[in-house]
Amino acid sequence: MISFPYFKQTIKSNFKFLLAFTLVVCVFITVLTNVFTPKAMEGLQAVTEGTIISNILSGDGTLIGSMASSFYALMAIIFPMVYSIMVGNRMIAEKVDKGSMAGFLSTPTTRMQITVSSALYFILSLAVMWGIVSLAGIVAAEAFQEEDALDVDVFLMMNLGAFLYHLVISGICFCSSCIFNTSKNSLTFGAGIPLYFFVVSMFIKLSDDLNFLKNFTLNTLFDTQKILEGSGYIQDFVIMGVLALILYTVGIIWFEKKDLPL
Repeated sequence: MISFPYFKQTIKSNFKFLLAFTLVVCVFITVLTNVFTPKAMEGLQAVTEGTIISNILSGDGTLIGSMASSFYALMAIIFPMVYSIMVGNRMIAEKVDKGSMAGFLSTPTTRMQITVSSALYFILSLAVMWGIVSLAGIVAAEAFQEEDALDVDVFLMMNLGAFLYHLVISGICFCSSCIFNTSKNSLTFGAGIPLYFFVVSMFIKLSDDLNFLKNFTLNTLFDTQKILEGSGYIQDFVIMGVLALILYTVGIIWFEKKDLPL
């Protein structure tokens, strides 16, 4: 099922992307942790009260509450999403489009081994990314904040939710890459669908009148408020896990059975 030489080659070709995007996310969470103070947040909320921005900067005055309304609403969504879009296309569609897939398939490596090895890398890379981000956040809180300023249990649950969310996003990108033979079509759906989800989630935050849009975006399943309250998020996590499994499975089976322009 897995080709270890191909798996190693996939790690080598995508490692720089993983390193760069992981560092960017770590920098954002470290800076946010460093500059956070309850008084600063209260002042910012007072200044923006009654404006559209106040809906985005909502928080409970705690460090994890501030992270939930800012970091996990924006930086933790968009940067790993861009990583998934780029790597997802590179996994399969770009190789087919440029003709290099023919070279891989001319070796004893099978289609199934290529897709399973690629999927394994994709999943593990996201797990590594969020593991490092979790460690960076905890270290930053210990270094820059008072003792117990960060609720570590809730923080880790936030990162688990973010990982599962991006597992679904990566599944969309991977599945699109397996279905389409050109990067153009792969990116149209692999990038278009996740970006649509993100834009809709931003509109929801701008006005309570747009809450009905929650039914039209995946981001609703990564509900930081539920995680802060400690209830109601487990079923969302399960749904995201199942969706990711379905998307990866469909991608693998589709690529195995489709005709390739080799």
